[in-house]
This record gives sequence, structure tokens and C-alpha cells, in this order.
Amino acid sequence: MPPEIVDAIAPLIALLGLGTFSLIGLRMFLGYKARRLELGAGGTGQGDGRIENLVEELRNEVQLLRGDVSELHERMDFTERVLTRGQESAAPPGKRDA
Repeated sequence: MPPEIVDAIAPLIALLGLGTFSLIGLRMFLGYKARRLELGAGGTGQGDGRIENLVEELRNEVQLLRGDVSELHERMDFTERVLTRGQESAAPPGKRDA
């Protein structure tokens, strides 16, 4: 390719790349600002109630999960006791541990 054409095209390609990069950055910035406003972090307090509702829902869900874990723990303890009793009764009389 002749150097005159390369000299003419190179700045155009650089400007196109810079413009594309700028548009992508601007879109990311505006998306970030829109998300902050949507969540109420923009200082207007519009989303405070929504965030509080979400936090309360998460707290309720954690409480339910804690109850489930507690119930599963009790069931596991019961199963271990039943299995231990079964192994002790199946062992020969001289081999039982107290």
C-alpha cells in the first residue's frame, strides 16, 4: 500500500477507534448513573423504600433458612442416635462399648 494512503487512513482509523471507545465509556457511565438512581443512591431518596423492602425480605428469608438448618440438625442428631443404637445392638455382647 502506498505511504500516502496509509498516512490518510491511519488518523481516520485512530479517530474511529477513539470515538468507539468514548461511546462505550459514555454508555457504561450513563448505565451506572441510571442504576444508582434506580436504587436510590443518587441522593434523592427515591429508592429508599424499595431497598428497605428488599433488605426486610432477605432478613425474613435468612430466618426461614436458619429454621430449616436447625430442623435438619435435629434430624441428623436423631438419625445418628438411631444408627448408633442399631450398631451397638448388632455387635456381639463382648464387643460392646459403654
